[in-house]
Amino acid sequence: MIRRLLAGLAAVLSLVAMGCKEPDGSSGGTAGVALYAYDSTTSSVFVWSDLSALYDSTATSVAPSKTITSSVFSTKIGSLAWGGLCFDRQNGYLYMVSDTGTIVRVSNIRTQSGDVASSDVVSFSLSSTGRLSSSTFGQASLDPQTDTLYITENGTSGTQIWVVSNASTQPQSATITLQALMVSGDTGGTGVASASGSVYAFMLSGDTVGTVTTYTGPRLRKGTASGFVSANTIIGPSTLLGQYGALALDSGNGYLFVARHNTDAGASTAPILVFTTGMFGQAYDQAPTATLGSATDQPNLRVLAHAGTKDWLVGLRGNGATAFATIDLWKSPMGGTAARTITASPTTALFKGVAVDGNAS
Repeated sequence: MIRRLLAGLAAVLSLVAMGCKEPDGSSGGTAGVALYAYDSTTSSVFVWSDLSALYDSTATSVAPSKTITSSVFSTKIGSLAWGGLCFDRQNGYLYMVSDTGTIVRVSNIRTQSGDVASSDVVSFSLSSTGRLSSSTFGQASLDPQTDTLYITENGTSGTQIWVVSNASTQPQSATITLQALMVSGDTGGTGVASASGSVYAFMLSGDTVGTVTTYTGPRLRKGTASGFVSANTIIGPSTLLGQYGALALDSGNGYLFVARHNTDAGASTAPILVFTTGMFGQAYDQAPTATLGSATDQPNLRVLAHAGTKDWLVGLRGNGATAFATIDLWKSPMGGTAARTITASPTTALFKGVAVDGNAS
């Protein structure tokens, strides 16, 4: 009798577990997701409230569901950093980071439309002390579990990631003292992603990694806000890594997506490399577990974003300092669905940052 009860319980639990998964094995599903993109032309945020509807649209040029504006955007975000838009899904905050180190935080973002009330917009900045020579800030990532904002800085004297603790409560006009996350010798750090206390970073080059075998060149690192561990590094020719290494993290399934700008990297294979978070700490030279995208259709990916616990991947394209109005969408990317490419209306829009809200409804 007890054995039959246990067997029945195991069967129920198995069905429940399967019910929490999409057919492709991913958790979270694809419903109730919104897309945010910062338009540098108008200094405003475009919002598509239903990503599924956007993906299924047959139109080649699609206007946003709504537009969010503020005079603070144009005065504080003169030029958005590549990948300088990220979402705090727990608090409903949107973060914008300029390439010069100014941060704008918008609260109640899910209900915003039109001009934002001044009480909902806070701007603060990274200290001028401790910055690298001739540096530019890049991708930003918000860890909602620890309320920590990570921002890449890349300069002629090296590379580092700024760690901004208590990001949701930083006051108006605050100056953030440098808390640097870095490895001496690394250069060209342009990618960062984080969740649940872990942080992942992409660096283009640096000193050798490893004791028995030595590798140089592009590398992925995993660590915490206090530092990286050398063993938690993926590096070597099998990785296929190359610039600019924008990152996106599927925290529901443990996938780390890495965008490679094929044109500048001199590559001709699929531009998105997929690693699992469990691969860190095993071997240095590991091939990606999967690749995504088209070398022909997406040869110039500069930004990636993922919905976190929902199954959407979004990419932006660019060449040099020039951004485009093009957005690439992957619905259930690991399930093999094709990318959907849309152009924003108006077509004069220029996107260098995109964020996905997996808790939109």
